[in-house]
Amino acid sequence: MEKRLLIQQINMNGRIGTLIIEKGRVAKFDSSEVASEREDSVWNARGMLLLPAFRDAHVHLDKAFPPDRWISRTPVSSILDQFQLEKELLASCKNRRKELAVRTLEAMLAAGTVEARVHVDIDPDIGLSHLELMLQLKEDFASRMAIELVAFPQQGLLRSQSTPYIREALRMGADLVGGVDPAGVDRHVELSLHTMFELAAEFDKRIDLHLHDPGHLGVYTIEKMLEYSAEAGMKGKVTVSHAYGLGEVDTGLVAELGSRMAGEEMDLVTSVPIDTAMPPVPLLAKQGVKVSLATDHTGLDAWTPYGHPDILRRGRLLAEKQVWNDDLRMASVFQWMSNGSLELKAGDAADFVLVHALNAPHALAALPKRQLVCKAGLPVAGALWQGKSNDNAWNNIPERSESPDEYDSLFGDNR
Repeated sequence: MEKRLLIQQINMNGRIGTLIIEKGRVAKFDSSEVASEREDSVWNARGMLLLPAFRDAHVHLDKAFPPDRWISRTPVSSILDQFQLEKELLASCKNRRKELAVRTLEAMLAAGTVEARVHVDIDPDIGLSHLELMLQLKEDFASRMAIELVAFPQQGLLRSQSTPYIREALRMGADLVGGVDPAGVDRHVELSLHTMFELAAEFDKRIDLHLHDPGHLGVYTIEKMLEYSAEAGMKGKVTVSHAYGLGEVDTGLVAELGSRMAGEEMDLVTSVPIDTAMPPVPLLAKQGVKVSLATDHTGLDAWTPYGHPDILRRGRLLAEKQVWNDDLRMASVFQWMSNGSLELKAGDAADFVLVHALNAPHALAALPKRQLVCKAGLPVAGALWQGKSNDNAWNNIPERSESPDEYDSLFGDNR
């Protein structure tokens, strides 16, 4: 008989039962008692809640400042000034880039993220050095986190004359073509988008564009992206990140544009910003747009001192901004930061997070410590993780954490 993993007394969306995992995928969830075979691995969750593992749809690993010293930021008057400030501030961290990126990845894993889209700065000054590091980290972390890499011309694809560098990045293994503000930064919407879509077609890659441009300028850019996507036959291969302008125009216009985005299967990513407008997520989702949440910033960096690697925290921020305090809407947030529902079904990848919480809305509100983070049925992070991610790892994992989190008292001695 094929070796199985049986996780007993697990709470899956209010149902207590046994989760059976085979070959990294869910074989079955059974609410009745399951008899184990001699070769089975068996572990008792003691009522812990299962949440789908998290996906961070937009994050930068090459921008973090060291946690052991404060790097002062100064006000700027434009995004171009911000680009220059970032270059100056990051120069002092150059020799610690790998250390800081690894630290961020470990923090993301500990928070439950097992899938991430990473935007990597590329320009004539940096060259491909950041990409070379991220390609190595993608390989190093492959068994614990699935990482996509976006070749991102932070200084502007046209403005910094980065096209040949992006082309080489795609040859080296970058997964997506990136870009930024075809109007506000590149100053040529048509040529900037044409170049991005041309690169994507040449290498059969997808596109993910940073769009900070405000109001109707942002709307116009998305309209042109939709046209280019349709002409290039790239339906379902284009993402717009941020799109602040959608939060600054009439909701009727947003609904109409959202319907067109859904028809072209253009995804939207938002980091739920606190300092600017953001797209109206409920309205766009209602129109059928695929929405994803992102941390964007994972700590103190040149853009904000308020970044954090926990995508669940970002989900709670969305619920707070929308004033969602009922179970249904709070639970709905999880669809935008994971690849599955609150219940894993047979055939799904066994990617999940275990926490001490009563249900999904409680987890969103309480932000409990992630006790175990699992990818393909193997533990890869969390308070109970013992540092090993192999077939025997479950045999060494204790059923209780020695450092209980703030909400453990709710469960008394029944865990």
